[in-house]
Amino acid sequence: MKYNFDQIPNRKISHCRKWDDSILKNKFGVNESAIPLDLADMDFECSPSIKKALVDRANLGDFGYTFCYDDFYDAVIQWNRKKFSVELKKDWIRLTFGTCGTLHYIVQCFCNPGDSVLINTPAYAPFAEAVKAGDCNLIASPLLIRENRYYFDFKDMRDKIQKHHIKAFILCSPQNPSGRIWSKDELHEICQLCLENDVLLICDEIHRDITFKKFTSIYNSHPEIIKKSILCLSPNKGFNLGGLKSSYIVIKNKDIREKFYDYLQKVYITSPHVFAVPAIVAAYNESEEWLNEVTKYIYQNLQLVYEWFKEKMPLAKVMEVEAGYLVWIDMKDIFANEHDMKKFFQQCNLTMVPGSYFVSNGEGWVRINVATSKTILLEALNRMEKGLQKYLK
Repeated sequence: MKYNFDQIPNRKISHCRKWDDSILKNKFGVNESAIPLDLADMDFECSPSIKKALVDRANLGDFGYTFCYDDFYDAVIQWNRKKFSVELKKDWIRLTFGTCGTLHYIVQCFCNPGDSVLINTPAYAPFAEAVKAGDCNLIASPLLIRENRYYFDFKDMRDKIQKHHIKAFILCSPQNPSGRIWSKDELHEICQLCLENDVLLICDEIHRDITFKKFTSIYNSHPEIIKKSILCLSPNKGFNLGGLKSSYIVIKNKDIREKFYDYLQKVYITSPHVFAVPAIVAAYNESEEWLNEVTKYIYQNLQLVYEWFKEKMPLAKVMEVEAGYLVWIDMKDIFANEHDMKKFFQQCNLTMVPGSYFVSNGEGWVRINVATSKTILLEALNRMEKGLQKYLK
């Protein structure tokens, strides 16, 4: 490989939330030697092109208010066309400050207090938080498991959409926490459900850059969904830019777009982060080779994890990851309850995200992050092996 992902920076000295000793101690009860497997960012350095772009921008010495200039729109348009066969226009694109905040703004803009919003569970907790912050009713449709893979329960979704007069549906594609990539047919049916029932489809596609099978955007799954949808996109997961808040939205429908842009103006979401635009441009224009290599490295790490669990912890059911670097594991046959599972990881001096974080339908599961060096990953697995031997005594 051209890039050395076996060598990672010392993230303890960069005020990294994932590796900060005090945060790890207070949140998880682990010590300074802990290996964090919880927060969804990568331990690797970003691409050299992104680093250079930010250094060059910093060297200008001017950090006043900025704007989204043409380089940003050109980079976003060409990346979506080249990688995902999605055709965009400049007017449809708007830079925002992080996907989680954007979900809050969307719910508050398009839903009234008392409206009902649908999600699938298990779900990334901020989805539910955005709904509740808008004083809306959270309606959950649990995903089904068949042969250790998630599927939509379309009958349940249809029934709940009609019963609760659902105003909006927040879809995660690829899915978090499982990394499931929805098929074109599945997405078409989701779009059809929303269109037939006048439901605004809010689609989070931020995990799409690192994939191990074909990914289809909702915009390529149904020709009419542009009439009733908002697409949330970001280079943050694929290029490790979470701290730059470099997410953006795509809205093709003019009425929806103008209403939301007016709302963003009212809450002063106007000038972008001064480093966000050069980072996005460098990511999309100059970092594809880096992305391809980090994807290969993560794939290798995933194979290590699959083999380890098969050999050392066969009672755990590991869901195959189709996108991203987050592994979703069913541990109900090992631990009697989540308290025991959390205590096990704490005693191993490891962190993770317990299934209860994901709103509902995740009890007994755990999510771990494998986007780190093989040395660190193997040490984490070694700690789990030793911890399991003690636990089973």
